[in-house]
Amino acid sequence: MKAGWLALLLVSSVQAAPLQVQADDDDVQLALSAHLDLARALRQGEAPDSFERQRLCALTTAQSRQLMQTEGYYAPKRITLDCAAGTLQVEVGAITRLRKVVLLADGVDDEQLQRWRRWLFETTMREGRAFVRERWTDGKQELLTRVRAHGYPLARFSQTQAEVDPDAAVVDVRLQLDPGPLVRVGHIEVQGLRHHDQARLLALLGLTQGEPVSEAGLVEAQQRVLKSQLFDSVVVELETEKLEGDRMPVLVRVVEAPLQQLGLGLGWSSLTGPRTTLEHQHRRFLGQPLRSSVRVALARDSQSLEAEFSSHPGTRQRRNLLALRWEREEGTEAPYEQASLRFGQVIATRAHDRALFVEALHSRQGSQAQRVSADALLLRWQPTWRAVDSVLLPTEGQLLSLQVAGGPARSKSSDAPRERGNLARVQARYQLWHPLEEGRGLYLRLELGQVFAPSRLELPESLRWRAGGDESVRGYDFRSLGPRVAGQEVGGRVVWTTSAEFLQPLPRHWVGGLDGLAIAAFLDAGQAAASWREASSAALAPGIGMRWRSPVGLLRVDLAKGQKRFDGGWRVHVAIGLAL
Repeated sequence: MKAGWLALLLVSSVQAAPLQVQADDDDVQLALSAHLDLARALRQGEAPDSFERQRLCALTTAQSRQLMQTEGYYAPKRITLDCAAGTLQVEVGAITRLRKVVLLADGVDDEQLQRWRRWLFETTMREGRAFVRERWTDGKQELLTRVRAHGYPLARFSQTQAEVDPDAAVVDVRLQLDPGPLVRVGHIEVQGLRHHDQARLLALLGLTQGEPVSEAGLVEAQQRVLKSQLFDSVVVELETEKLEGDRMPVLVRVVEAPLQQLGLGLGWSSLTGPRTTLEHQHRRFLGQPLRSSVRVALARDSQSLEAEFSSHPGTRQRRNLLALRWEREEGTEAPYEQASLRFGQVIATRAHDRALFVEALHSRQGSQAQRVSADALLLRWQPTWRAVDSVLLPTEGQLLSLQVAGGPARSKSSDAPRERGNLARVQARYQLWHPLEEGRGLYLRLELGQVFAPSRLELPESLRWRAGGDESVRGYDFRSLGPRVAGQEVGGRVVWTTSAEFLQPLPRHWVGGLDGLAIAAFLDAGQAAASWREASSAALAPGIGMRWRSPVGLLRVDLAKGQKRFDGGWRVHVAIGLAL
């Protein structure tokens, strides 16, 4: 009797054990373990009875073949199932690769079709690449999205065909695209305006009736309006059901931001201790199309006041601005007080930004015993050129930004006579995003800067170079790298920083289905100094980090290790967004 109960328990334990899958491809092993009916049944708390188990076992081989095809394996070498023991062994064989890809489209010129073919062949459906079902589906959708984004919002596939030769492990693909008519922008309707002027909004959108519809253009128009900071939400969409000839109306729905906002912030910094911030914004100052922003920050050893008044942006995000800033830093190795007044104009487009303004600077640095005052009147020019696939979340492209300033300056110190002269300050920053296979990526950054001025002329604090921190050299405190005189940080006349970063995306099934997660390995280097000879002593910082392409921008969490001889160490850096 006891032996019978023991045998029944053993049988029950075998039936209740999960299916053990062994495959010589990790993706196949995960797919089989997750999606086979037998595997799912054995994972449940109540094991199937013997008849149900036999039925599921009979289906397993065919299901395994179907699941392996989604990973690109159409002719597996071996599939061995031991139903009683609950084991499945698979040899996947050769992966199927794309041999020939044909894209056809009626009603478009050869040049347009060739552009679509190049994009398709060079990315998702490059000949010789593994034919994976998910990539095949994504590739078709990405092509359709691209076509719709360039003037053909009604595009669809009339036929898609993939002929697989399992013996040769190759597949021939044929796509027949029906792009539909080239659609142009029709009437533009705006909904939701209460306080702002519709003519200014239309100028900011930059859409012209009669121009070819471009989804990329609609997205850029939406981003331009959001960037104005006058609206909480903006939706720019085509009214596809109202097509009249080749014209399609555009509906713009906006939700205006509050006319006034008051913000209070409390924080803490390892450098300045507790900090309180008070900020007020008015989006129609004095009832005019002007935006005002006033910000006050108070900390234990530092205080600052910023005020900016700017016109509402119009075409090309053009706006005029007047800005005032005052700040004081005490209780540090290099205390200072500085004020600036700035007046000029800013123009912003997707490919090119330009800022041109006049700035007056006054600063006092050092302690009472060794105080230095400096003044400068500068003409500043700050252009930026970008060619990226996305301003918010770039993965491919490059960016170059310059900052050029020059004008007369003067300085006076407690132990030296007044000095006068002209100065020029130049900074260049280059960024490159280069995509690699399988979603990997390479990011490179190089920054160079120099101040040209007589050696005895002291510089205002904001013109001195320092390095360290986010977007500079991680592993060091913010602006902590630079020359010292008598133990005090004085800032440099030259600076260079560089960074090389490799990104490896994480599979969605590793992180609960979350898209856009990646790990990063990077190396930062740089230095700020009085001369290029002294700047050759580089501060290095290797590190690792996590990246998440969130809906509001790139979230970065980095752990970097700076060198002790430059007062570096283990530092955690957290940032969201990119400086574009």
